[in-house]
Amino acid sequence: MERGDLAAVAIALVLVVILTAFFTLTQSPAPVQPTPPPTPAPTPRVTATPTTPVPVTTQVPTVEIPTPQVTTRRIFYTDSYYLLPIRFLPSDMNLYGFSDVPWQYNSSVVFAYIEENHGGITESFTVPYPVWRITATLSAMRTPEKSRFRMIVVDTDTGQVLEGIEIRYPGSVSKTVVARGRPMYLIIGAENVERFMVTLEAPSDYVQ
Repeated sequence: MERGDLAAVAIALVLVVILTAFFTLTQSPAPVQPTPPPTPAPTPRVTATPTTPVPVTTQVPTVEIPTPQVTTRRIFYTDSYYLLPIRFLPSDMNLYGFSDVPWQYNSSVVFAYIEENHGGITESFTVPYPVWRITATLSAMRTPEKSRFRMIVVDTDTGQVLEGIEIRYPGSVSKTVVARGRPMYLIIGAENVERFMVTLEAPSDYVQ
């Protein structure tokens, strides 16, 4: 290529650059759309709920009534029964009736008992409580239809029969006795009996 042609090409390129720059400068830039400010998030409204005052409960201490501590005495049969007033078990015990009505006392304490499998005469003992109860419980498994239990409470000084109990067939009978400070003993007859227990108990209010 000749020099004249090269010069013409160079001049043409220079003109193209100048025209491009001229048009770029003369064209106004496109308007920029303003960015809308962000919409603030709504502030949640907290509605105050009226609170109901909770009543304060005061714990009332429970007062426990202690159970009286009593040494339970076991009553035994005696070999010196000949020193006691002579009494015989009546063949008809209907005179003494059946079991008394249940006690109205809230609780009671057993202060003496006798547990045997045969009859006999007990040693003399004294009860210090104005009101007390005697309960006899009979157990007979081999021949319950033939079992029989009889018992009388006898005043040691006078020989007076204070109370009597009879049980036919397994079960129990309770009698209330009003005899304070009097020496007494038990005469017991047991037929076809494996085991019986007699308990003496007093209301807790009377036991110190």
